[in-house]
Amino acid sequence: MSAIVSKGQQAKENANKKDRINLKDVLVKLKEGQSHKVRVLSAEDYVEYMSAGDFNIGIYTQAITPDSPLLVAHAKGGEKFKNLYKKNRFCFVFASLETGGLVALQVSKNQAQTIISNIEDYKESLGTFAFNIKRTGSDTSTVYSLNPIIQMKPEEKATFDKFNDVVVTDEFYEQVLEPKDDVFLAKLLKEAGFDTDTHLPHIIIPEDEGTEPDTSAEEIGDQGSDEDLLDQI
Repeated sequence: MSAIVSKGQQAKENANKKDRINLKDVLVKLKEGQSHKVRVLSAEDYVEYMSAGDFNIGIYTQAITPDSPLLVAHAKGGEKFKNLYKKNRFCFVFASLETGGLVALQVSKNQAQTIISNIEDYKESLGTFAFNIKRTGSDTSTVYSLNPIIQMKPEEKATFDKFNDVVVTDEFYEQVLEPKDDVFLAKLLKEAGFDTDTHLPHIIIPEDEGTEPDTSAEEIGDQGSDEDLLDQI
């Protein structure tokens, strides 16, 4: 799946939509030992996408396009930017019994394998059981797992049933994984010391504008850090 969401007139229309999701409400953020109650809507409600980031230089893991400035920095920026290589990550979408809406969990390939295995194990019972998404471990040992909830509370069952006919749309994934624009990324790279004038001359970085905090971060336990800038949204 390409990280490209839209272009031109369609991008303009999307930008003006009033019903765009709020990532702070949608992204599941768990600390070690925490869990979140969800309904797994189907056995295929997840996508693989391209990402890059290096929290050591203030650029947190995020969805990217194939020609992202982050990958240019990886190729031409030397030792400091060597960790900005492309990584394939996975985004799972669930129905939350806690918020009453759809939520997304973004994880590494290794973490995804565990979740996919859990879903496959209960594939025939997804319309019956709710699950706890639980995080165990930290840093490079972070694991996410789905544990079945045998008996739901009445209010949880009501929320569970509300999603009987809900289908996760491509648009939802696209909004969750919409890449930051190239100007924003170039600003981050320039502030990190990358020579944008030489390697990204086609991107005009306004002289009088500072860079807002990078709020596109995911949970990145697989990269050796629990840093998460969602608190800054």
